[in-house]
Amino acid sequence: MIDREAAVRLVEEQLTRDYRTWLATDPDAMRMAVVRVREHELVWIVSWQSEEFVRTRRPERMLVGNGPYLVDRVDGSLHQVGVVSAKSGAWEADYRARIRGLPVRTAVDDLHDGIRAVAVARGRVHAVLTLRRRLPGLTPAEAVRYVGALLDGDLPGRLLAAATAALVTPVDPVSAVQTIRPGGGGRAG
Repeated sequence: MIDREAAVRLVEEQLTRDYRTWLATDPDAMRMAVVRVREHELVWIVSWQSEEFVRTRRPERMLVGNGPYLVDRVDGSLHQVGVVSAKSGAWEADYRARIRGLPVRTAVDDLHDGIRAVAVARGRVHAVLTLRRRLPGLTPAEAVRYVGALLDGDLPGRLLAAATAALVTPVDPVSAVQTIRPGGGGRAG
């Protein structure tokens, strides 16, 4: 497990690397400093700001639009998200699914739960009608096959792909987590 101090150290090392890179092209590059660390169940959320602003509180030296770093609490991998994703929490689903490989509930899961519930309560015909309302692109024969396969536990990949394409919004690149450095386990993506 990565503790708070180790997370801060990892981000400070990254800020130093970034400063050296910026200094190579801009002699007026600003040094950055860690200003806040919050614990999350998956990561340490580490916010940063220009050292000069931290020291002087002069607004013209304040950075805006800089999202925090995320330090994985298990393997120490280092990631970054944009400020909008950080404020909205949109990064979390991408992190759980893509970085950690954890299952994330989608609209398809909700559809399947609903179809199963309708089939139990009102029968397969009503389940097929419900499916057709949610996925009007399926033919009646495909909807019958879909419901039957869903209830039997053997859903064909093509039909599942059609449902996923229709119901699951792809990850917005603005909300995505960017991996800066993989962790010790090399699991980061």
